[in-house]
Amino acid sequence: MANIDLKFYSYYLGMESSAQVILPDERPYMVQDHGDKKYPVLYLLHGQFDDDTAYIRKSLIETYVQNKDLIVVMPNVHRSFYTNCKEGHEYYNFIEKELPVIIGNFFHASRKREDQFIAGLSMGGYGALKIALNAPEKYAACASMSGAIDPIEANTNKEAEAYPVPDMAENIFRVFGSREEFKNSENDLCFQLRELDKKEGSKPRFFISCGDKDFLLQQNKEFVRIFKEELKTMDCVFKQMPGSHNWEYWNKALLDVLDFFNL
Repeated sequence: MANIDLKFYSYYLGMESSAQVILPDERPYMVQDHGDKKYPVLYLLHGQFDDDTAYIRKSLIETYVQNKDLIVVMPNVHRSFYTNCKEGHEYYNFIEKELPVIIGNFFHASRKREDQFIAGLSMGGYGALKIALNAPEKYAACASMSGAIDPIEANTNKEAEAYPVPDMAENIFRVFGSREEFKNSENDLCFQLRELDKKEGSKPRFFISCGDKDFLLQQNKEFVRIFKEELKTMDCVFKQMPGSHNWEYWNKALLDVLDFFNL
């Protein structure tokens, strides 16, 4: 595989940004000219305390995709929750509107819906779900690993106090505003899920994974319950495995994600 540390200017952020990109190669065979061949793309979103290098440094993603004709894009969004922040930058627009165009222009990346996949862990799981729910016509499938389904609750409960980050609660309100502003908005995953169920048109396949000792397990179970008991046009695959909110679990879950995507 080829790993590129991509630096570029973002119009929506108004500043330089970065992404790690894994490109397929044909090692150990001689390189061939594939002309206009386009490759499917997996957008892989990092968690709240990581950056675009997290999967490269902490997971086996490069090993997992080394024999696949697949581009993997891992952008940096800081602690934005992939959101057009109430006090801050337009990170949702950056990921959903701008980044696919940049990747399509720079690399041999397909823009077809059936070749677009999005996944993430923790904050990135939330981001992947939000983007797929708000732009279902663009993605074939979506996966969330230990997703922060309700990010306000996840960042203000007792478990969140264990993280050595002094401004978790303050940051979440800078991103989303108050609980009242969050409810029934484009940032409310449960609301968006129910709304998408009412609409016609193409809808992604969904995969939800969470560890049995993860402090976000109940949030994920409630999200899955909505799929199973309330929806008429969509369903999800849910997998609960032994594990907690850590890379040991996510490394295992990544294999399930790739398998679910048929990649």
